[in-house]
Amino acid sequence: MSGAVQLKVPLRFEAWRLKKTLSGLSFKVILVYFIAVTLIGAIGVFSVVAYIQAINVLQDNFVKSSAVIFKSIKNDLVSKLANVENTLKFISTDGRIQSLNQPEVEISNRELSQFFSDCIDFNNYTTSGGSHFTKNLIDELIFYGPGRVVITRRDHFSVYDIEKYLTPELLAKAKQGQGQPVWSGVFFNPVGSLLMSNMDEVDRRAELNQFALIKYIADERFKTEIGYLVASINLTGLSDLVEDVQLGDTGRVYIVDQHLRVLAGLDKELVLRHIPVDLRLAGVLRRSGDGSIQGRFQEKRSFIHYEAIGVNGWKLVGVINSSEFQAKAEGIRNWILFDGLVITIIIIFSAILIANSLTRPLQNICAFLQKVEAGDLTIRTRETGSVEIQNLSFQLNRMIDRINQLLDQIYQEQLFKRRAALKALHAQINPHFLYNTLESISWMIAKDKREVAVGLIESLANFFRLGLSGGRDIVTVREELEHVESYLKIQQVRYQDRLDYIIDVDDEVKPERIVKITLQPLVENAIYHGVKPKKDGPGRIYISGSREGDIIRLAVVDNGVGMSRASLAKLQEALTEARLNPETSGKGYSVGNINSRIRLYFGKEYGLHYSSEEGVGTRVEVILPVNWTPASPGEEDGRIE
Repeated sequence: MSGAVQLKVPLRFEAWRLKKTLSGLSFKVILVYFIAVTLIGAIGVFSVVAYIQAINVLQDNFVKSSAVIFKSIKNDLVSKLANVENTLKFISTDGRIQSLNQPEVEISNRELSQFFSDCIDFNNYTTSGGSHFTKNLIDELIFYGPGRVVITRRDHFSVYDIEKYLTPELLAKAKQGQGQPVWSGVFFNPVGSLLMSNMDEVDRRAELNQFALIKYIADERFKTEIGYLVASINLTGLSDLVEDVQLGDTGRVYIVDQHLRVLAGLDKELVLRHIPVDLRLAGVLRRSGDGSIQGRFQEKRSFIHYEAIGVNGWKLVGVINSSEFQAKAEGIRNWILFDGLVITIIIIFSAILIANSLTRPLQNICAFLQKVEAGDLTIRTRETGSVEIQNLSFQLNRMIDRINQLLDQIYQEQLFKRRAALKALHAQINPHFLYNTLESISWMIAKDKREVAVGLIESLANFFRLGLSGGRDIVTVREELEHVESYLKIQQVRYQDRLDYIIDVDDEVKPERIVKITLQPLVENAIYHGVKPKKDGPGRIYISGSREGDIIRLAVVDNGVGMSRASLAKLQEALTEARLNPETSGKGYSVGNINSRIRLYFGKEYGLHYSSEEGVGTRVEVILPVNWTPASPGEEDGRIE
């Protein structure tokens, strides 16, 4: 769990640091950075993948090509060894050898020696190096039989007391071969060592360590034993076969025995010493017949090829230092780096050009928006470029046009609100209403009805105090009810027994908001247009209020004369129109303006709704929202300027 936390914190820190680094840069720089980093990263990944694939292909081809060359070298070596075997087979079938058991045929040792010398020349080969030399793998050809030993030497004496090395076990093995040549192991000639004491120790070791090919010879007619043919080969002659051979530019070839001792190679210091490879590679060489593997030769990483050559479990081993391959790999790497650098420069240059073409219109748009922010709403932008830039330019122009329209609309609405509020104040300070109220007060005093006069004065004072409301446009339903009740008390004194009222509003509704001077004009209309013209019985005003879900319904109901259907339809149609017209004609305060003010503050889904029946009365409902909050600070308590 702690590991996961330790992992997330650095990643989050790196993301935060990158965000902080980019936050102060321009869009152009970020775009160039993004394009460059993305493409360079992609090129980097592609280059690494391409390099790995190229190296794998190069290594595979390198191994395969060197393996083909190595196979050719091995075939040439096996061919030369097979040529020695064929030479012994050829000699064994010669009539001079086959007649050695016949007393009547006299063949001298000299004659046999000359014959052997000619046969040795069958194995001559020319080196493939810079200088051409004729060499021969065979040092001596020896006939060893009952009562006769014939030795034919090619260059110098290297085999002495041959009988010491032709052990009964080796002769028995050759005889069991039934005429097939048998290779001996490596043996050392101490007698020759005495004669070559002045020679360098490394060369002496290669000269005096030898192996032999032995063939048992029998009379073809009578199957009697004739003797043995022996081809003696020293390790110097064996090394001549491989010391001039190269794999690639620096690779070398070695012959090793079943114990992984070097028998032949360019480096004579290694002769009869274990081939210097790591333990893993040594184990593979012992177990496997042929193949290719990477390992360490003389502590250096190398490619190793190995194949059995069919002699005593010996193997031909080819070694190529990995540095030769690495040199070619470095060449490929340098080309990839060079190409990547050129492509990176092109990408950065292209990213700058692309960023310029993309960001120039955006810079122009930013400058345009700065002018708009400064208050210039008369300018327009005409940016060209991509479809998105053109659409952005078009939409910005439309936005400016819309802003102008909204600003004008807001101005008109605010102007209406101020005028409507003033109109409402003017309407309630109706001179006739004030004169009639003051006359009623005077009459009450004259009639010594001082308590009624005092109550009337208090109601008038409350009416004007609550109507002013400190200049606020939005008040609580409770305040609006107190305001309309003060008005009703005054009117009730004036109309005496002809007017009665009831206010029945739920307590949960009273804290809600309402536009100031909404109910009083509605009650005034009910009195003057409903109750006053009524001929029979007293008039009654009923004010109710309750909550229904997310709305509040306040109702002003009268039992007056009502309205005709035509008048009601005309009134409803007028209320559906969003009119902002505070300059109403006639007395009082327009019902349409009340409806418009409610919609302006609360929304188009709110306002007034009338229902009426002629001769029965009229009901007007005020629809308000629940838990209304102002859209902007100060709207609720906005004051009349």
